[in-house]
Amino acid sequence: MTSCDGDGERFRRKYHAVPLGKEDAKDISALYKTVWLQAYEYPKEWREKRAMSEEEIRKEMNSGYFFFGVHVNGKLAGVYKASLRERGCYGEQQAVLPEYREQGVAYAMYEQFLEFGIANKCEVNYVNILVGNKPCERAMKKYNFYKTGEPWEQSKGMLVQTYERKVEGER
Repeated sequence: MTSCDGDGERFRRKYHAVPLGKEDAKDISALYKTVWLQAYEYPKEWREKRAMSEEEIRKEMNSGYFFFGVHVNGKLAGVYKASLRERGCYGEQQAVLPEYREQGVAYAMYEQFLEFGIANKCEVNYVNILVGNKPCERAMKKYNFYKTGEPWEQSKGMLVQTYERKVEGER
C-alpha cells in the first residue's frame, strides 16, 4: 500500500472501507490514473504500471485480488488491493485522491486491511512502503507494523521497506 493520507487521527472511523467489485472498475481505474500518474516520487514506469485500466482491474479481480475502497458523498475517494499469500495478507497499491488526503481515508483502509487479515485467518498483514514516505511511515507506527529485513529495490531506483504486523484476533 502506498500514498498514505497523513494525520487523519481526528477523523478516525468517519470513513469505512468496503469491498469493491467489477462494477467499480471504471471508478477504480479513474482514481488510480489520477493519483499514480502524479506520484512523482515513484519512477515513471512504476507510476504508469499502477495507473491500471478497467480491463486490467477486472483481470486482477478474476485472478484473486481483492479491491477495497472508501466512498465520500458517493465518490470513490480511496482504494487499495489485497491478496492472500502463503506469508499472509498482502496490501498494496493504496491511493487516495488529493482532495481527500489528511482526512482519515487511508486510515479507514488500514483498519479494514487488518480486519481482512483476521477474517482470512492470516498470520500477518504486510506491505511495502517507499523509503522516506512520511505519511505511510506514520501509518505503520500508528497500526503497530514493524520493519522486516532491509530496504530493497522493488523497481529500478525505488527503495521500499517491508513492514508487517501479526494478525490479532481469532484465527
